[in-house]
Amino acid sequence: MALNFLKYSLVAAGAALVTMAAPVRADEIRVGVIASFSGPYSNWGKNIQEATDYFLAQNGGKVGNHTIKVIYRDVGGNNPARARQLAEELVVRDKVQYLAGLEFTPTALAVTDVATQAKVPTIVNNSGTSGILSRSPYLLRAGYTQWMVATPLAKWVAEQGGKKVFLAAADYAPGIDAINSFRRAFTEAGGAISGEAKIPMNTTDFSTYMQKIKEANPEYLYMFMPVGPMSVAFIKSFVERGLGTSGIKLLATAETEESELPAYGDAASGVVTALHYSAAGTEPANAAFVAGLQKKYGADRIPNVASVSAYDSMTMIAEMIRATDGKPDGDKAMAAIKGYGWDSPRGPVKVDPETRELIQNVYIRRIEKVNGKYVNKPFKTYPAVRDPGVKVQ
Repeated sequence: MALNFLKYSLVAAGAALVTMAAPVRADEIRVGVIASFSGPYSNWGKNIQEATDYFLAQNGGKVGNHTIKVIYRDVGGNNPARARQLAEELVVRDKVQYLAGLEFTPTALAVTDVATQAKVPTIVNNSGTSGILSRSPYLLRAGYTQWMVATPLAKWVAEQGGKKVFLAAADYAPGIDAINSFRRAFTEAGGAISGEAKIPMNTTDFSTYMQKIKEANPEYLYMFMPVGPMSVAFIKSFVERGLGTSGIKLLATAETEESELPAYGDAASGVVTALHYSAAGTEPANAAFVAGLQKKYGADRIPNVASVSAYDSMTMIAEMIRATDGKPDGDKAMAAIKGYGWDSPRGPVKVDPETRELIQNVYIRRIEKVNGKYVNKPFKTYPAVRDPGVKVQ
């Protein structure tokens, strides 16, 4: 009986979502952004909101004749139940036509039913897990996947003659993807994995893991941790436990945010990472993006992957609004965005018409001091990378 009741409730909720998801006024398009504006990952929400508001300011708050109203809701971190609740409220009560935000895989997955039932295009800003877009035909991604960045990084290590790598990742879906993608690409290139560590989420003491890594004696250590407290603690432990001075070279992806680099000091110099974006990138669109954000929010503001994903989310939403003339037509909007390309601050990007993932450059970056400050300086580009993880899901 309980199962039948639950099934009936979901069907009823779906009907309500479809019938009530309509714009308030013909000339106003509402966009709901679900992000972490409180808690340990609140910096993500701050960067997402700043970049979103910057896009609106650039465009006078409009797309064509349509006024854009963004409604922000705080999910407070990795909270799937709250993410679903907020998505339902935004669609039913606030009558949004588009959803965005969603930094974590579980929160992204939690809203897929809402997106499908209401036919609301939903843009995932950060979750790095491959395959999640298959959960709903109305999902897009404005970020990247771990397969997309770890695969070029593994290839680069092999190209440098690297033979032994230890893999350490947080034990959740993107972390598993990080390990699987690096392992596959590196072993296919002739390298060997000297050990692996899957580390529980919210770990703060990494001393036992560092000892295990040191005993494995790899040439490189590839890490993946959620950007924020775990990343900072892991890198500090790597430095303090002397792994760098023992000759082990650290590899990462998004963990070395510019905002955290002063805390590492000279110890982080030379760390190599792979990512689809760097604030130190020299593309004209990026120079304008960085300058615009700093003019609006202060010279100390350094955009990160959350910033560029939020900015590009709005670029995609704007294109869908133009294609539908602002009407609530999720199917037409999704058809229009497939294959759409533009010049992003991260470089040239295009929505893969088959997978709805972004096709984008991946940059190999090295932490270097530029004008007295450490930055992630790109020095090699793997162009037009498609998500390799889609093929193995």
